[in-house]
Amino acid sequence: MSEQSNQPSHVPNERDPLIGSRYIKGPISQYIHYISKFLKKLQFIKIFTIALIIGTFFTLHGSEKPEGYVIYNANIYTVDEKNPKIEAFTVLDGKFVDVGTRLDLLQKWTNLKPVDLQGRTVIPGLIDAHAHLMHLGDALTSVNLIGAKSTEEVIQRIHEYIKTHPDKNEWITGWGWDQTLWPSKSFPTSNDLDIDPILSQYAISLVRIDGHALWVNGRILDILVKDKIPLEIDGGEIVKDKETGQLTGIFVDNAMKLIYQISPQPTDQQLSANLKAAIYEMHSHGLTGIHDAGVLPKLLKFYKNTILSNPQDFNIRNYAMVECDDNIYCGDQIEKIEGLGDGRLTIRSAKMFMDGALGSWGAALLEPYSDDPTKQGLLISDPALFPPVISRWMDDDFQVNTHCIGDKANHLIINAYGKCFKDYILSKQNGKNITEEELIKEVKKLGESVRFRIEHAQILTLDDIKRVGELNIIPSMQPTHATSDMKYAEQRLGSERIKGAYAWRSFIDAGVKAFPLSSDFPIESVNPFLGFYAAITRKWTNGDSPHGPDGWFPSQKLTREEALRGFTIDAAYSAFNEDILGSISVGKYADFVVIDRDIMSIPEQEIINTAVLTTVFGGQVVFGDFWKIVQ
Repeated sequence: MSEQSNQPSHVPNERDPLIGSRYIKGPISQYIHYISKFLKKLQFIKIFTIALIIGTFFTLHGSEKPEGYVIYNANIYTVDEKNPKIEAFTVLDGKFVDVGTRLDLLQKWTNLKPVDLQGRTVIPGLIDAHAHLMHLGDALTSVNLIGAKSTEEVIQRIHEYIKTHPDKNEWITGWGWDQTLWPSKSFPTSNDLDIDPILSQYAISLVRIDGHALWVNGRILDILVKDKIPLEIDGGEIVKDKETGQLTGIFVDNAMKLIYQISPQPTDQQLSANLKAAIYEMHSHGLTGIHDAGVLPKLLKFYKNTILSNPQDFNIRNYAMVECDDNIYCGDQIEKIEGLGDGRLTIRSAKMFMDGALGSWGAALLEPYSDDPTKQGLLISDPALFPPVISRWMDDDFQVNTHCIGDKANHLIINAYGKCFKDYILSKQNGKNITEEELIKEVKKLGESVRFRIEHAQILTLDDIKRVGELNIIPSMQPTHATSDMKYAEQRLGSERIKGAYAWRSFIDAGVKAFPLSSDFPIESVNPFLGFYAAITRKWTNGDSPHGPDGWFPSQKLTREEALRGFTIDAAYSAFNEDILGSISVGKYADFVVIDRDIMSIPEQEIINTAVLTTVFGGQVVFGDFWKIVQ
């Protein structure tokens, strides 16, 4: 933002609603009136100074504080197609109740507090359409391994963690290692940790950056050996040394359950601390909503109890996807919830898993990996399981969202969704004949109605991309996955298969109804502006890419408008919340963000440094000291 844009474009006078008697009656208005005249004489009046004075008096005279306010003199992007840019909006009782021009709203809402934002940019509260709330809390309170360039650096970071957490028990967890950043590019082993005498005193369990592999030390392996490790695990891999057959300390996908079964379980106090840390991190980056991609029934109860006992500890819009063990149906354990706690929690979707992740060679591919022909990825469950389970969720009126990375996984889930749609339509015909053309139309309508999603939709054949559009399936994608993976993705997939990978523009051209965006945090950074930047540039934050400064497969870029929609209204649509969230529109929850620059017009490289000044949830400031006057 330029220096000029930080200056007030509106100078107050005695008739200004901020200080005039039309707004405040009695001694307070007189006091402010005289102070304003005095400061004007000194010729250094700024609107922010007056606002702070008013804020002080509303703190001291709480009974005179209005329940709402009018935001004006701001650069407002509503993401509302009917009113894409406005000058002002009104917030009352936690909702947007009016939008329009500054003059109209200040004249109309004279009983509410006017807030001059001095030209700053406002966007709707951002929604991460696929992330993991409590995993973020875990990551924030464990060893941070993101960006570590070697096993030696991993060991160093664990040492630093031990020093700063002297009360830590014998079990240490960490998050974020990525062997593709290391010189060897290969998986680490338990021996890499065991060579350090201090670390050998602890049980150490470290999650890979994609969340699909665990690296443990010898102390944990000793515990497992006593419990008798199975030779193989369906949908997972217990990695062993090719020569000796000994455990290496790496457990992939379903094999990770062996570790989690013996891991210490968090207490309610730890869960509350992790929740608080995660929500603060979200607010600091302008996020007011999350699609929580895989929440076990026990944790759903914790969410509900937190909201009922202390809703201020849960100031986010959480669209929680139910995760059942082993992809089975567990709807009989789940209470369907719509907007508990004034929109804080909704439970009406299920998360399923088809395969693993590309970085750990777990993404299920139709053909072997180009960089390792001995691997073809992992299917988490038998594909035949999916149609009957999906049908049961459909009967419960639950949306189904399935994790699919590889082209085989995506092909299988498109088949499963399509079969369920056809079976459902045919079951409603009551013996009436239906033509193939009519069936296709009805299937497309049903797809639009149920809004089934493919989480990640990362690698597909070009024909399957078209089928996603034909069935009205929603691809839920993460721009920063592309920029994280592009350093090795083509090597892993080959020059032909890569054409259907991270193919954002191809999905939009196929006619998908919405294109929600997300980070998959803590796998990627929580910061949605990094996702916004990746979506419109397909470049690393240094401005480069494997294909040069124009970006990686630049024809797949999104526009800025599409990227903003992806983190707002399209995310809301993909959770059936477009009528209450996702834009600055009358009747919706007053969730919005004030940022320090105009991401829709500044040079693209400046976007990565965007700072959140204030995050507002339901009309309440939940992050930032920018204007205490509203509180």
